Amino acid sequence: MIHAIAIDDEENALGIIQEYSLSIHDFKLHKTFVDPLKGLEYIQQTKEINCVFLDIQMNKMNGLELAKKINQDLKIVFTTAYPDFALQGFELDVADYLLKPFSLNRFNRSIEKIRVLLKSESAKNIKLVPDIHDVIFVRTDNKSQKIRIMDISYIEGSGNYVTIHVGKSKFLVLKNLKSFEEQLMPYQFIRIHKSFIISLTHLDSIEKSSVKIGEINIPISESYKDTLHQFLDLNFKQF
Repeated sequence: MIHAIAIDDEENALGIIQEYSLSIHDFKLHKTFVDPLKGLEYIQQTKEINCVFLDIQMNKMNGLELAKKINQDLKIVFTTAYPDFALQGFELDVADYLLKPFSLNRFNRSIEKIRVLLKSESAKNIKLVPDIHDVIFVRTDNKSQKIRIMDISYIEGSGNYVTIHVGKSKFLVLKNLKSFEEQLMPYQFIRIHKSFIISLTHLDSIEKSSVKIGEINIPISESYKDTLHQFLDLNFKQF
């Protein structure tokens, strides 16, 4: 069960979340707050809450600052009209980023991702196929680059940098591989090596010690073999 609150200094924005929440059987919106400080106080006093829908630009306290004060076990979904904040949201490892105005379908996608994250121990049994609305923003070449998750074939780590492979394009990002693993796990991405995360959507074939995506061979390390094969057994028909 998802137990949520919403914090936004615009009543209309809170009303939309309230309306959308009525159609979701396993989602309970406990309270809404126009005052971020009161919202933070409620979170600190209520153990049942596991999800927060949070605006960024608010009076009294910026949503980014409030997010840093929230228990890391809570799943945060930023709701804002400003796409420029998406990169900062990703760096805070928030669960999702809803750009206002968002549709009921996009809201439902966000709820589905929360479900997966809250069931992290059994997440390997849950498949969330990325669609055109699922994106990440990364800092590369001195700009914030939007990348559709469905287009990412694999991510390669090297020290403090990762290279995101999107078709024939590559994006170099100053970020560690672990942060991408956590963000992309719900969308059928899996780590198969200390330096590689792959998308099972783009996976073409598996050999004894490597996988093939397009014309690229990517190694599977011994420590990740069992995890990969267990995931495939549970989620895909094999003949």
